[in-house]
Amino acid sequence: MKTLVKNTWTGLVLSFAVVVSTAAQAADAPGPSSPATDQAKKIEQMTARGPDASLTVLPVVLGGQPFDRVTEFVALRLEQQGLKTIELGATAFVPGEGISMDQLPETFANFVRQNPPATEYVLYADFNGNRQSGLNELRAIVADQTGAILWTDHLTASDEAFRKAEAREPMTMAMLLVARLSPQLGLNADTAKAAKPGKFARLMDERSGLPPQAERDALPARLQAMIAASQNATVVVIPVVAPDHGENEVAARIAKLIGDARLFKSASIPTDPVTLPHPRSDPNEMKMLWDLARELREYVQKNPPPADYVLCADYRFNAQNWERGYVHFAVCDRQGDWVIVDLQNSHHPDYQSIKPTSTDRCEELLLKRLQGYLRPREQPSGT
Repeated sequence: MKTLVKNTWTGLVLSFAVVVSTAAQAADAPGPSSPATDQAKKIEQMTARGPDASLTVLPVVLGGQPFDRVTEFVALRLEQQGLKTIELGATAFVPGEGISMDQLPETFANFVRQNPPATEYVLYADFNGNRQSGLNELRAIVADQTGAILWTDHLTASDEAFRKAEAREPMTMAMLLVARLSPQLGLNADTAKAAKPGKFARLMDERSGLPPQAERDALPARLQAMIAASQNATVVVIPVVAPDHGENEVAARIAKLIGDARLFKSASIPTDPVTLPHPRSDPNEMKMLWDLARELREYVQKNPPPADYVLCADYRFNAQNWERGYVHFAVCDRQGDWVIVDLQNSHHPDYQSIKPTSTDRCEELLLKRLQGYLRPREQPSGT
C-alpha cells in the first residue's frame, strides 16, 4: 500500500511538473498578433523606407470623376518632398455615391487585391464638394500591394486643417493631402532639400512650355552683362498684337517710359512696322509667357536688330477686377538669347501693389519690373 501511495504521489509530481513546464513554454511562445499590431508594424516599415519607398498614385477623384492633372500634381509634390519612385495608376478607383468613409477602406482593399500595383504602396484620394460651397471634403487611403490598409485620412470643412487652407480648390487640397501624407512616408524638410527634379518635374516643364533647365540657367549671367552695359546700350521695343492694347502706340509709350527712366542709353521702336503674334490663349499662363519669349527669340534671330537689346511685352487686364489679368515681357540680346522672361499676375507682390486695371497701370508695372532687374536692390520676385 505504501508503495502504491509513493508511486502515485511521484506520478502526480511528475505530471504537475510537465504541466507547469508546458504552460511556461506556452507563455514564452509568441501568440498571434492583432490586426492593429500588424498595421502599426507595416506603417513603421513604410516610414522607415522614406524616399526609397515606391508608390502608385491612383487617379485623384474630383467631384466623382478622375482628374489627371490633379493626380500629376500630387505626384509632383511627393517628388518634391523626396520620394524617388512614383508611378501613376492606369486604372481608376471610383467608389461611387453612397460609399461612406467607414466603408471606403474595405472597398479600396478589395480593389487593390484585384488590381495589385507594381509598387510597394498605393494611394487613393478624392476631393468632394459642389459649386455652391466649393470643396468641403478630403478622403485618402494608403494600402500596401496586398491590399492591407496602412493609413486613412478624412477631413471636412469642420476640421481645423481644412479651414486653414487658403482656398478650397483642387491644387490647394492636393498640397494639404501631401503635407499630411508625407510624415507617414518618412518625408520631411531634409528629404525635400535633398530631392532632385524627376519625371514629374519634367512633365510639368513640358506642360508649362518651359525650356530645358540649361537654357534657363544661362539667363542670370546675361542679365548681369546687361546691367553692366545698360547705360551705354540701346533697346528697341517690339509690339504684340493683343486684345487689350494696340500695336505701335503701346510700343512707343513703353519705349518713352524706359527712355525717361534712363534705364538704357536710348529706347526706340522699329522704323518699319513690326508686330509679333499674340500668344495663343492657354489655361497655363506660364506657357503663354514662354510662347511669347520663343516668338521674340525667333524674330530676333531672323531679323538682327539695330539695337543691343529687344523687348516685347504682352498684358491683359480687367477694368472691374484687377486680379483678372497679367503682365508678361521678355528681353533678348541682339543674338536672340533670352536675358529676361518675366511673368506677373495677382499672386505677385509687385502686381498686387499696382493692381493694374488699365493700359497705363500695366505699363507702370512693366517699368517697375524692368527697373527691378536693372537696378536691383532686391531681385524681383516672379518668373
